Amino acid sequence: MRVFPAFLSVSLVAAVLAGGVGAAARAAAPAAQAAPPSGSSSQAAKPDAYAEFVKGATEQHGLLTVWRKKGEVYLEIAPSQLGKDFIETAIPANGLGGFGIFPGYVYLAPARIMRFTKRDDKIVITWPNTIYDAKPGSAAERAAATTYSQSVVALAPIAAEKTSNGDIIFDAKPFLGDVSAVAATLRESLGTKNPLHAYHLDPARTFFGKTEAFPDNVVVEADQTFASADPNVIDNVPDPHSVQLKVDYNIAVAPNTADYRPRPADSRVGMWDIARLEYGNYVERENRKHVVIRWNMEPGDSGKKLSPAKHPLVYYLSNTIPPEYRKTVREALLTWNDAFEKIGISNAVEVREQPNDPNWSPDDIRYNVVRWVTGSNVEFGAEAEVSFDPRTGQEINVGVLLDGNDLRFVNYLHDFEVKPLRSGKRAPTAEPPSYGAEMRAQGAFAMDAFSAMDVHQDPAFAQRFREEALRAIVLHESGHDFGLSHNFIGSYAYTAKDLQSKTFTEKYGVATSVMEYAPVNLWPKGTAQGEYFQSVLGPYDYHVIAYGYTPLDGKGAAQEKTALNAIADQWANPLDRFAGDEDTDYADAHAVDPRVNIEDLTDDPLSWCGVQLKMAHGLISSLDRREPREGQSYEVARQAFGTILGHERFCLEIPEHYIGGAYLSRSHKGDPGATVPFQPVPRALEKRAFGMLDTYLLSDRAWSFSPKLLDTLTYNEWASWTDTSWGYDPPARHDVPVAQIAAEYQERVVGMMFQPLMLQRLDQITLNAAPGATMNLADLFNWMQRSVYGDLSSRGLRSIGLVHRNLQQRYTRRLIALALTPGPGVPSDAVALARMELTSLRSDLRSALAGHALDEMTRAHLMDLSSMVSDALQARTVVPASAPGGGDGE
Repeated sequence: MRVFPAFLSVSLVAAVLAGGVGAAARAAAPAAQAAPPSGSSSQAAKPDAYAEFVKGATEQHGLLTVWRKKGEVYLEIAPSQLGKDFIETAIPANGLGGFGIFPGYVYLAPARIMRFTKRDDKIVITWPNTIYDAKPGSAAERAAATTYSQSVVALAPIAAEKTSNGDIIFDAKPFLGDVSAVAATLRESLGTKNPLHAYHLDPARTFFGKTEAFPDNVVVEADQTFASADPNVIDNVPDPHSVQLKVDYNIAVAPNTADYRPRPADSRVGMWDIARLEYGNYVERENRKHVVIRWNMEPGDSGKKLSPAKHPLVYYLSNTIPPEYRKTVREALLTWNDAFEKIGISNAVEVREQPNDPNWSPDDIRYNVVRWVTGSNVEFGAEAEVSFDPRTGQEINVGVLLDGNDLRFVNYLHDFEVKPLRSGKRAPTAEPPSYGAEMRAQGAFAMDAFSAMDVHQDPAFAQRFREEALRAIVLHESGHDFGLSHNFIGSYAYTAKDLQSKTFTEKYGVATSVMEYAPVNLWPKGTAQGEYFQSVLGPYDYHVIAYGYTPLDGKGAAQEKTALNAIADQWANPLDRFAGDEDTDYADAHAVDPRVNIEDLTDDPLSWCGVQLKMAHGLISSLDRREPREGQSYEVARQAFGTILGHERFCLEIPEHYIGGAYLSRSHKGDPGATVPFQPVPRALEKRAFGMLDTYLLSDRAWSFSPKLLDTLTYNEWASWTDTSWGYDPPARHDVPVAQIAAEYQERVVGMMFQPLMLQRLDQITLNAAPGATMNLADLFNWMQRSVYGDLSSRGLRSIGLVHRNLQQRYTRRLIALALTPGPGVPSDAVALARMELTSLRSDLRSALAGHALDEMTRAHLMDLSSMVSDALQARTVVPASAPGGGDGE
C-alpha cells in the first residue's frame, strides 16, 4: 500500500500473514452472528415446488444461478456443488470518502474457503478450517479433523428443490448480516471507544443491492445501514447517524489444486506467504510450512529459452482512470515483463482498456482491474487488491486501486520543495536557525538567494513530475499483485553519487526495489540530480521474481529446494537484500537494524538526512519571500510550511534507529558472504546519530523560526453553514503551534528510546560486544541529560526558550516516572540511572537558580523543576520484581 509521500501499508492480508497460524485462525473465526431471515420462525416452511417458486422470479445464470423475487435474493446450487470448495471474499462497493473503508478494499476480510452442505431442510454455509494439510483419507487427516474446528456462517432455509436434477434454491438472506464484521472494522478505523459513538448494523434498513452472475463467480451485494446514536467522526454524509455501506459478497470457483504447484517461501526473500500445518510427516522437526502467494505464471513451452506465458496476468484499465494518466499506468504495469523475460517467460503481463460493453463488469473475477477513486479526505494513496486461494497461496484475482488525492501530495512536493530547490539560483542549505545576528544573517542570505530566483511556472515539468510519481506508485502496487512484500532495506545499496546520476537512476532506480518506500530523490541546487522517483525495476525485483516464478517443471522436491536456495542464499549481496514490515517496528523498539527505514535513501542515511534537514531549514528560512505569490492567500505559505516540516519528520526519527541498534542478517549459515545474524552498531556511529537528534530535534534553535515568517502562516476563514469538517476544518489556533509540533516530534522519538524493550536491549547489548564497542544504558541517560539540561551549566544563563522549557518539563517527568513507577519490563538498571540523573539535576538546578540574570519565566520554570525533583527524590521508589535485568526476570 502506498500513501504519498510514503508508501504505507500494512494490509489486513499482510497482518494475517505476519501473524502466522494464530492470526490466520483468528481471521477465520466467525465475525458475527448473521441476521435471521425476516419472517423466519423456529419451524422452517416446507420447500415450495420448484416450478411454482420460479414463477415471477428473474434469474441470472453463472457459477450459481441467482434468483430475485419480491425484493429477495436466492441462490441455486447443483448437487455436484454441495460440499465443494468455493472461495468467498467480501469487498466494499462504496466507501466512506476517507474514513477507513473505501471501495475495492479487498482486505475487509481475507479470502476464505466456503462450502455449502445440506442438512435436513436447510443449507449449511461454512468456512472450513484450512490451516492444515494432510493426505486425504489418512490417519493424519482424521486426527487433524478432530483437533480443529470450522466456522458456521449461517443456516439458510431451502426455498425449493428441482425434482429432475436435484438443484436446490436457498435463501441468500444470511449475507445481509454482518458476516464480515464491518461494525468492528468501523470501530477500529474510526478509533471509536465510546459505545455511543459506535456504529451497529441496522437490519431494518438493510436490503439486497445488485446481483451478478458470471461463469466463475457470483456477486451478491448487501446494502447495509450502520447506525450510531451519537456519531462524532464521519461528517461527509447527509446524516452521520446513518451510513450505508454496500458490501459485495463474491463467491468464486476454487482452482483445481492439481493444476498449481505451491512454492515454498523463504525468509531471505520477500514474498507474501501463508502458513499451513502439515500432518503425517514426523521426520521433520517443524510441521509448519510456508508457501508464497503468487500468480500461476508458467511458460507455455518449458523446453524453449523464452516462451509466452500460459496464464498471463491481464490487467484492464478502468474508465475511471483519467485519460491523461492511462499511458503512465499502462507502461508501469508492462515494466514487469522485463523481470519475467529474464526467467524465460514472455508476455507475462498484458494491459487492456475496459471494453465499451454494458455487460462487462469489473466484478467478473476473470478480470484484473486497475481503478481510480477519490474522496473528501485523503485516505490511503494506493492499494494492491489481491485475492488468493487460502489452501495453496495461488492468486485468483488481483488489481490496483489508485486514489487521485495522491497526486495532490505530489503537487505540494513539486511546488514547495522541488521547484524552489531545482530552479533558478542555488537554494540555501542552512543549519537550524538560531537567535540574534546569526539568524538575521542567515535569513538575509536565504532571501537574497531567492529574490532573483527564476520562479517561472513550468506546467510541462509539473505534469511530468506527477506522471513519474504515479509510475512509481503503480510499479509498487502491482509488485504486491505478484506477491511481493515491502522491502525496506532496498534504499541502502546505492551511494549519494549513484542517486545524483540520471544515467544510473534511469537504469537501476533510486532503490534496489520498487517495493521500498522511497522518498523523492531530491538534492540541493548545484548538485547533480538523478531521477526523482523509481521508474524501473531494481536489481532486487529481478531477484525476487526469479525466486517466485523461475520455472521448475520436472524437478523433484530435493531439486526444487536446491534451485530455490541458490537464489535465496544471495541475501548478503546488498542488491539482493530483503527486510520487511516487521523490521521497521521502531515505535515499540522491536526493530533494531538502522539500515531498514521508511523514507530514506543512500547507504549512509545519517549523511543523507543531514542534507535533507539542511535543505528543509533553508527553504523555511526563506519561505516568507517565496510564498504566497501576489494575489494568493497566506494559507499557501502555511501549506508550504507544513509540507516542508513534514518532509523533516522521517529524518528526525531515523537517527533514533541507531540507538541501541544492531545489524541483522537473514543469511543462513554457509551462504555466500554470510555474517553473524546480530552485530551491535558501533558506539561512535550511535553517538553521531544522537548528535543529530540533539541538533535537529531536541535543541531550542532547531525550532526557532523568523517571527516575520510565523506571522504569515494563517489559514482561510470560511463560513460553512453545513458545519462539515471536510468542507471547513480550521485548526484550533490561527497561528502555527510550533511548540506543540516540536513537542509531538520530540516525544515520539524520545518515547522510542525509552521503550522498555529498548532499555532492556541497551542494558544487555554490552554482553554482545567488547567493552566500549557499543553504547550502553548509561550512555543513553548521560547523552539525554546533557542534551536536555546542558544549558543549566551555561555561564550567565539568562533565558531558556519555550520549546526547550517544555522538553525539560516532559523529560523530568519521564525520569521521575522511571524512578518511582517503572512500567512492566523496565530493567532495574534504568530505575537506578533515572534516580542518579535526578540527583544530578537537583544540584544543577540549585546552581542555575543561584544566578541573578535569569528572566522571570526561566526562573519560575527552574523553580518548578527543582520542586518536582526534590519531591521525587524524597519519595519511595517502587521497582517491580518482574523487571528484566533486575531482580527476578520475566
